Amino acid sequence: MELIVIAKPNFFKEECHLVNQLFEAGLPVFHLRKETPDEVAYRKVIEGISPEYHPRIALHHFHSLAEDYNIHRIHHTESFRKERNNEELPESKILSTSIHHLADRGQIGQYDYSFFGPVFNSLSKPGYRSIIPPDFRLEKQSAKPTIIALGGIGLTEIDKVKAMHFDGVALLGSIWNDPSQALTNFKKAQAKCLAYTQNLTIPL
Repeated sequence: MELIVIAKPNFFKEECHLVNQLFEAGLPVFHLRKETPDEVAYRKVIEGISPEYHPRIALHHFHSLAEDYNIHRIHHTESFRKERNNEELPESKILSTSIHHLADRGQIGQYDYSFFGPVFNSLSKPGYRSIIPPDFRLEKQSAKPTIIALGGIGLTEIDKVKAMHFDGVALLGSIWNDPSQALTNFKKAQAKCLAYTQNLTIPL
């Protein structure tokens, strides 16, 4: 089962150091997304991450930075995607997006993977509540895009996500709510995900 970490919503002092540690520990993909985007601050984060890991960063904003830093991944938010539904997508990049309604899967066939959620009540956003029933099972229509569960996923929820037939999990609050435990919690989540085998993978 695939494992993705999404950035803490705000910039903080030890961010680059911790992200480098996560990559060193085997993090496959880091989504750089901030609530208050600032291009200069984005550059500082990217430049604080070892260049060897830049291809594993997915940009949610300032997509033009990808060419400056050998970044191979671009994320389109749901609103961005819908506003530009006729725009040709770059074939040279690994593309991701987000959906909040499974009926929208028919609109994202050009993407490599998509987040879907919130699956559980958010750990980082009060009031951001689950949109699925307790007995939910994901019925896959095709191998692409892979569907990544997002929202309220801690260590105890990873098994539940697997039982729901998602292709992977995206972690945010369980990693960043206590940055001092970020690496420890990542390694625990990583061990759980590695315990499963699955044919569908996010391209690296």
